[in-house]
This record gives sequence, C-alpha cells and structure tokens, in this order.
Amino acid sequence: MSSPPDRYNGVASQAELPEPCPELIWAAAVRPGEAVTWRKIFPGTAERVAEARRLAGLFLDDTPYADDAAWIVGELAANAVLHTRSGEPGGQYVLELRRTRRVARLIVCDLGGGGRPTFAPTVPGLPYAEHGYGLRTIARLAARAGLRGNPTFGHAVWADLLLT
Repeated sequence: MSSPPDRYNGVASQAELPEPCPELIWAAAVRPGEAVTWRKIFPGTAERVAEARRLAGLFLDDTPYADDAAWIVGELAANAVLHTRSGEPGGQYVLELRRTRRVARLIVCDLGGGGRPTFAPTVPGLPYAEHGYGLRTIARLAARAGLRGNPTFGHAVWADLLLT
C-alpha cells in the first residue's frame, strides 16, 4: 500500500494539521473535563436552518437531549435569520456546539441589527401572540441560557443542557 500524496487539492496537508496520533486521540477522548467544539458558518437563509438543527442533533445523538438540542438550535438559527442582518442577502451566522461529559452549550452568533433578543415574557394583558415564545421555551428547556452582544456587532445567544 502506497502512502497518500503530500498534497490534496493543491494544499499541503502537513502545513495545516499535525499527523494523527491514535494514542493522543484516545487520551483526549476519555479525559473527563475535555471539551469538544464543533463550529460552522451557515448562510443566513431559512433553508439552511434545518441543516443547523441536524448538526445539533447529531452532536448529542448519544444522549437523551438530541431532540432538545435540535429544537433549540433551530429556534436560535431561525431567530438569527428572521430578526438580524444575518438574514439579509449575503448574511450568515455561526453555530458553535461545545460539549464536556456534563454539559453541552449550544450557541448561535448573528450579525446584529434589529433589537436585542430577550428571554422575558411578552407584555402582560395582551392576547396570545403567534411569535415571542421561542427564547422563553429555550430558557425552560435549558439549565441556563443567555446572550451577549449588541445590535451593532452581533449577538451570541446560548443555551446549556446538563448531560448528567
């Protein structure tokens, strides 16, 4: 069996990533506090929200929280596309999924614009609205949820799921 070529699609592979080492990979995989992070930039279109949902479900498919993670990420991604500059032509958002053995953090970073996301209830006394329940539901599903940022630079909206 011959060794693989040093170049793939014109890019030197060794310049980008070190040679895989099974001993180090297995050691990192079983470390109790070791965090794993997946990150992907999505185009800010409604069609791509489903892909973000699937990725979140896959990230936690070995836990009972895969469906919750998929729903939460779907809601956060849809909010980014509907309510921020991420949904404008050429817009995008970042999905970041972090996980340790005990907690998973689901984060969507948008491009800002519009208002500030809120987990607060709608105005009391008003009839039931069609919208405005997503972030409140996320806060109820998650152990913790929050946001950081502003309309100028963008928002990182996140939710933590306790895995143990």
